[in-house]
Amino acid sequence: MRTKIVFPVVFMLVMVPVSVAALLLYQPDQGVSGAAPPTAVPHSHGVGLASTVKGDMQLIFNVSPAAQLYQVVEGKLELCGDGSLDAMKHITLDVKDARLSLGERLPVRVHFSIQDADSGDTVIEADTPAMVAAGHGYHFGDNFMLPNDAHYAWTVTVSPVQALRQEGAQSFWLEPITWEGSFRLDAQGNVIKAAGVQPIGDFTKGGLHVSLSHQAAVQLYEVTESGESIPQDLPPNSRYFLVDVTDHILNYEEKLPGATITLTFQQADTEFSTVLPAVISPTYGFHYGANVTLSPGMWQITVTVEGLDILRHAGAAVGLTRGAVSGTFEYMVE
Repeated sequence: MRTKIVFPVVFMLVMVPVSVAALLLYQPDQGVSGAAPPTAVPHSHGVGLASTVKGDMQLIFNVSPAAQLYQVVEGKLELCGDGSLDAMKHITLDVKDARLSLGERLPVRVHFSIQDADSGDTVIEADTPAMVAAGHGYHFGDNFMLPNDAHYAWTVTVSPVQALRQEGAQSFWLEPITWEGSFRLDAQGNVIKAAGVQPIGDFTKGGLHVSLSHQAAVQLYEVTESGESIPQDLPPNSRYFLVDVTDHILNYEEKLPGATITLTFQQADTEFSTVLPAVISPTYGFHYGANVTLSPGMWQITVTVEGLDILRHAGAAVGLTRGAVSGTFEYMVE
């Protein structure tokens, strides 16, 4: 009988001192100065105040509420600034490959020049650091002080790609790129949206991140087997609804073709559904979308994602959902 209790006794003699030491030595804030880093926030893909393809680069410019930023100093995270973000805006630029490995982030230098559009006074003249964000990835930007109730004109300058080139890539991204635009802040500091893609909402379920956005109606083309592009009829008074479906568990933020996307629109006693076809955009890439006409008033839009019945390698068999996932959002038509 005595031999049966030797292992538990030895185990306790070893583990109790180790546990006590761990409790005494544990420092919950070690490596982080200031508040704990925030968790992932809702985000969209390839969507901003403005986007373009220029000089074999896809550029996405955005202005959003100021973000909590951290810098790495001797292996520890330190909070940038004094933590006061109320009067600041987070201005960013995504720079992606639009020539060789489409959509990959490019190593460049980025400069922001922002003027008050009415007075012409320069309010920001700065090189912007590279940074990474949950769901956004590698991009360039910073928090900047911008007065409210103002109209701003911006110019971004992007350097040639800062990397050696192999044969086949030596002829691209050799000159700086400049791009211009403008935006407005209202009296409360909200960005007055331009007539581009605007997020409605997003959700994360079953290993998928699903985002629903809208914009003014866009012309769609069907490509026949003979290679002919035929414009589709544009419904009168329609809006374009687009859905991104990305992998959030295996290959983080990769878009997933092959899904069946259904939008169900409900208003009082009216209900109808639309299956979104796959669409390619020159600015925000692969997505699912359709032009839909809605009468004025508040609508409930339910996004249902299903049909991911693709073959799966070992290790990917159970990560992504095998059934349908859905989320519902409110949408106002003026």
